[in-house]
Amino acid sequence: MARILFDLDGTLVHSTPTLAAAGNALLVALGRAPVDVATVTGFVGHGVRALVERLLGHSGGIPGGDVEPHLARFRALYAADPLTGTEAYPGVGAALAALAADGHGLAVCTQKPNDPALAILRGRALMPPVTGFTGGDSLPGVLKPDPRMVAHAADQLAPGPVVYVGDSETDAATAAAAGVPFLLYTEGYRRAPVESLPHAARFSDHAALPGLVAEVLGAAEPA
Repeated sequence: MARILFDLDGTLVHSTPTLAAAGNALLVALGRAPVDVATVTGFVGHGVRALVERLLGHSGGIPGGDVEPHLARFRALYAADPLTGTEAYPGVGAALAALAADGHGLAVCTQKPNDPALAILRGRALMPPVTGFTGGDSLPGVLKPDPRMVAHAADQLAPGPVVYVGDSETDAATAAAAGVPFLLYTEGYRRAPVESLPHAARFSDHAALPGLVAEVLGAAEPA
């Protein structure tokens, strides 16, 4: 059996409405106009610091030149309610249950800060069957595509081959850095064309995921 690692935002859950709500609360407090969800979606995938830096840069720059107080304020706003507006994609729960029933270990590997990420996984009934977790605070100073994120998540599961599932350029780079097969969810927050991202397989419906995992693992077995 294998260890299946998942990105969170844009792969298992649609979370940008919630991120946008926190970001817009920050902007309004600074006397700035709110932005739309599509704009915030373009800032997702590189960690919360990068999101806040891009949000402030887009709206006129970082007040005072120091992102830290604004980052702290965003974290507090988001942590206060990480669930409203965030939902699992259709079929995610069933796909995770099927993978677990097949004997695979499941873990999440996300840039999102640990507390809100765990709140989402538990609040949307994804943990369990997910049992392993590596978040943006798990390894200080380390974020994807650093393969140490993958190793940290995989080490929480029983031994076996690793498959990484994600939706973005960062996820493709993470899988490549870790040397593991990448399954690309095409309906998430990716900005580049699908064809530009190296992947073992792609899917637009989570119902296809258990079958794809079986195919990728079969292809990886020695003849």
